[in-house]
Amino acid sequence: MQTLRFTCNKATFVAHECAAVRWLDWDADFEMAQPFWPTGIPFDRQDWEEARRAGYRYCAVVEGNRIVAMAAVYRFSDEAWMLAAVRTAESHRCRGLGRQVSTFVTGHILNSGRLATCETRADNIPMIRTAESVGFRRSEQGG
Repeated sequence: MQTLRFTCNKATFVAHECAAVRWLDWDADFEMAQPFWPTGIPFDRQDWEEARRAGYRYCAVVEGNRIVAMAAVYRFSDEAWMLAAVRTAESHRCRGLGRQVSTFVTGHILNSGRLATCETRADNIPMIRTAESVGFRRSEQGG
């Protein structure tokens, strides 16, 4: 499947409301993150800690004690960090929650002095629209 790559900088960034978004706490929020993890991808405390060591940091919109939208910043280099793992609960889609978590992460990346990047499959139209609404622009094509 073809992958599209995007970048966003301070000149293209479009800030949207994201007041409902917060960083997840590595210790306190593991139990809440577990049921939200994608089906078919192993996820236990060791996987959660490995994501932390690999450079991921997760944020979410939480309603009650349940994650309804989540995204991550992946700090893969000193110059550029990636908006990653954007997900919205099926029951909460089309409400702008993916845009909120994407805005939160992208703002954090840019405020940290890094270039914001994002990758998604070419057939993931909702993510493409979300990324573009936050100010991401297509860069070189992926494989």
